[in-house]
Amino acid sequence: MNANTKTLTRRYVVLNVLGWLPTGLCAPVLVLLLAARGIDVATMGTLLAAYGLTAACLELPTGGIADVLGRRPVLVAASVLFLLATLLVGLGTSILVIAAGILLEAVGRALDSGPLQAWYVDAVRAVDKEADLTAAFAKGRAAGSVALAIGALVGGGVAGGALAGWMPLPTGGDAPILALSLPYLLAAGIVVLRALTQVAWVAEAERRPRAVLRTVLADIPRTVRDGVVICTRNSVLRRITVLCGVIGVVLATVELLAPLWIAELLGGNGRAVVAYAVFTALGGFAMAAGASMSPTLTRFLGSVRRTVVAALIVAAIAVAALGAPIFPLAAAGYVCVYLALGAPEPLLDAFTHRAATSRERATVLSVQSLAMRLCGSAGALVAGLLAANTSIVYAWALVIGVLGVGALVAVGLSSSDRSSDEPANASAEADAYPSPALERV
Repeated sequence: MNANTKTLTRRYVVLNVLGWLPTGLCAPVLVLLLAARGIDVATMGTLLAAYGLTAACLELPTGGIADVLGRRPVLVAASVLFLLATLLVGLGTSILVIAAGILLEAVGRALDSGPLQAWYVDAVRAVDKEADLTAAFAKGRAAGSVALAIGALVGGGVAGGALAGWMPLPTGGDAPILALSLPYLLAAGIVVLRALTQVAWVAEAERRPRAVLRTVLADIPRTVRDGVVICTRNSVLRRITVLCGVIGVVLATVELLAPLWIAELLGGNGRAVVAYAVFTALGGFAMAAGASMSPTLTRFLGSVRRTVVAALIVAAIAVAALGAPIFPLAAAGYVCVYLALGAPEPLLDAFTHRAATSRERATVLSVQSLAMRLCGSAGALVAGLLAANTSIVYAWALVIGVLGVGALVAVGLSSSDRSSDEPANASAEADAYPSPALERV
């Protein structure tokens, strides 16, 4: 790895940290903040559903915008939307203002779901066409997960301290700044830093002549169509898209049911609120560990395909443990779910970039993100209905079954389909994994 590639990788990792740290700061307190503003649970559910639907509907067109206009403009625009959303949700005193903030967050998340990684791949390929990217993807995902975990601990600690009276702030009502608003103010500062860093670091070669609005609007449908076509016709991308849907179902369902299940096991919501921030952090650290371990696991098991299949099987076992009526076993299962799901993601990233060309790379990533969001929403809905109308045991069984389907899909993974811009010697053998010296995050 030459000096330029190392610099690009370092920037990619730092930008991943700055991208997920604000999310971690706000995640443990969002529901509590909405409740402190007087918003009932049914309205919270509607707001979160609107968030998911908005982000899902915009995944493909925003990916097309990134491929047409370039990565940096889209990344900076996403940061601006994140800043506005963070301030509106954190300081808003009416349902309309908070709803506007949540919808802006969804638009920003859709814009942000691919341009950074697409920029990194293009930038590295420009200086070293034979560079191995899997280790960098592992570092980026691990760093993002660690940032999410640290943010959750910091956000929960700051909010908890303010609620305990460490700062003279109201705990509820119409005041713009509540005790639970503090993590949002910290997050806003991180988002500003992120935008400035993107402007300074995300430099890209001129992709095409500067486009006017009419050209951009005309090019997006074609770019989106090409991304959908390649994700359905290319066997590797088709399987990866299905696996993204599987991961979406598992994550969304676990995030929906685990807090309720943990609260039931602990015998009270008060203790569960404290545990939620800790579990969020542990899940982030576990996913980071899984991502960091993926190259080593692949070398040990002998192929990417075996690693992905093994990770999904371990995740299914972990879900079974999470559903056990014993708190230590459930806690261990929760952590192992995230540990197992962290391992395949860098490997699937590498497969994706072998099969996608630079022109539609961001769009392909958006197709995968769309699959994850839509399948996650559907899975959470079905699991919630099962838990409410039958038993939570059936919901856990549903997740285990989905993971089993994912393992069967992963059995057919092959690296034989490569993009036209990959070097001829990029993959010497189907499912073979290069073994460069790796730095640990």
